Amino acid sequence: MEELESRRREVVGALLSELESLPAMLIVPENLQVYWATQAIADVLGYPRDALLQKTLTELVAESPAQLEALLASPSRSFDLTMYCQDRGERTFRATTQLLPERQLLLLQLVDITDLHLPLQVLRSVSTIPPQQTGLEFISQLLVRISQALGTAHVFLGRLATRERVEGILYAVSGELRTPLSYNLHDMPCADVVAQGICFFPRDLRTLFPESRAIREMGLESYIGAPLHDPQGRVTGVFWIADTKPLPELPTLPELFRVMAVRIAHELLRDQAEREAQLLREQLFQAQKMESIGRMAGGIAHDFNNLLTAVLGYVELAQGALPNDSPAQEFLNSAITALERAAGVARQLLAFARQQPLQRRMLNLNTVVKEALQLAQAWMPSSIQIQTFLAEDLWLVEADQAQLVQVIQNLLLNARDAIPEGKGVITIETQNAMLDVDYARRHLEVVPGEYVMLAISDTGIGMSPQVQARIFEPFFTTKPREQGIGLGLSVVYGVVKQLGGHIWVYSEEGKGTTFKIYLPRASDVVAVQQTASVDTGPLPRGQETILIVEDRPDVLQVAAEALRQHGYTVLTASTPAEALQIANTHQGQIHLLITDVVLPMMSGRELAEYLVRLRPKIRVLYVSGYAENIVLHHGAIEPGLNFLPKPYTPSQLVRKVREVLEREPSA
Repeated sequence: MEELESRRREVVGALLSELESLPAMLIVPENLQVYWATQAIADVLGYPRDALLQKTLTELVAESPAQLEALLASPSRSFDLTMYCQDRGERTFRATTQLLPERQLLLLQLVDITDLHLPLQVLRSVSTIPPQQTGLEFISQLLVRISQALGTAHVFLGRLATRERVEGILYAVSGELRTPLSYNLHDMPCADVVAQGICFFPRDLRTLFPESRAIREMGLESYIGAPLHDPQGRVTGVFWIADTKPLPELPTLPELFRVMAVRIAHELLRDQAEREAQLLREQLFQAQKMESIGRMAGGIAHDFNNLLTAVLGYVELAQGALPNDSPAQEFLNSAITALERAAGVARQLLAFARQQPLQRRMLNLNTVVKEALQLAQAWMPSSIQIQTFLAEDLWLVEADQAQLVQVIQNLLLNARDAIPEGKGVITIETQNAMLDVDYARRHLEVVPGEYVMLAISDTGIGMSPQVQARIFEPFFTTKPREQGIGLGLSVVYGVVKQLGGHIWVYSEEGKGTTFKIYLPRASDVVAVQQTASVDTGPLPRGQETILIVEDRPDVLQVAAEALRQHGYTVLTASTPAEALQIANTHQGQIHLLITDVVLPMMSGRELAEYLVRLRPKIRVLYVSGYAENIVLHHGAIEPGLNFLPKPYTPSQLVRKVREVLEREPSA
């Protein structure tokens, strides 16, 4: 035994001059007792050298005895050890071992890698995240890996909801994702993060922030946090790590954290851009679908109006051929009433297809809201409370008052029907709005600028996303058959779009619905277009010659017969070619051309231009059930063009013809 001790002292003497300035220990293998230690390791751990000699290696390291045994038995003879300092802090060392069998000692040489170990441990863990993961998927993995690497750490990512409050996005504790928390800035060290940038409290967090309930309840001891910035440098969120044990006071930690905060901010921007792109793709698909449905609806309305024109004409002609006291007159009147209701459906389809002629003039939306509310008193139950918040100094819009009243009425009807048991609140709000580039980037077809906003909200049952995706489609309805045919919101959509506006719906099942309409602010004064009064006197007669061009034989027959019965000479053509031939060969004057807008081979407008060159004194009356931009300019009749929409009755045609013929010719 004395011989063994003598050999051990020899090696200590030999090593003393070589290793005294380096962290090293001699360990007795059988009990891991510290036999000898350099002054360098004693200084790093904060122990007197004599105190170190009273300890075992097991007492000095953070690893468990089983872990330590496995490390010491490792063939590589190189491993990392976390050792306790006397002040209960921790240091990390890269250890190499060398067995001295003749002395029955283990030489443990140590290199302090504390400043590098924790960052490397975090980076090593983070580097295993698959490269295809981006956005929130990458960030969630990043937070989990950081939390795992640090052991008991709380890792949090949140956005600034207001200047005083943070709303959680992702939150990981001990390597597991948890429900993100939200908190007030003053309750955590984040207030300094937002104001001053990255901050680092490696220990004594509860002492530094004694008023923070969150820190106290989570038992936090250390904190490191950084603000997240957008490309303009504005603070948009907070990223922090907090732990229940002290963090090593390493200058590399804040720098590593700063780099991670920049990456997280970039991934949040990427995620936002991807979500906005997806939203725009969905909006584009919806717009294309609505455009396609609109074209189809317009085509159906056009054909429907042609049929109605013929049927209405035949019915009215039949009335004129019968005595006034004929029993059939009552049946024919009922038929006309039913046909007028059918014509109303066609008008709604045209409104959805954005092909309705509009009487545009300068309007204050508040005035329109008040008119609509006055009309709604007749059918709105008293149990529903209506609140209005109408902005003063509201900008003017250029719109058709009757159509806007119908829009508001339709939205109020939907709100009423959505409120269960007729007990709830409908809120109407108007205000001036600036839609900026950022808003336009997220909303397809929006042009940045000044708008007037109309919002109608209800406390009803709300809508599912599946219903919201279809609410503007013609004939789509969730109501019972007897409550409507599903054209109300289609009309709203069509009128708003025809006015150059935008409509958005926000709804949540069980919480209600809000429709927001944005109409462009009027820029120029628009002359008020007066609506012609209905003449109920005797039908006027004439002697002029009229050329009718209509590709529908039944409509052509009705129009020709109605005008002949009232004294006119009528020439008929079913194609533009026939009309041009008649115009070239007819010997007398042709006073008026009545032409459909849509004709085979050539539009009615083009035909009229040819005939005006042939016969400069001829006047033109356009008719159509499908008024395109040839006749309609941004939804309003072009100045100087005479237009009669289908379906029309023979009496309406006769009165319109007389009006056109007697009007003073334009200069």
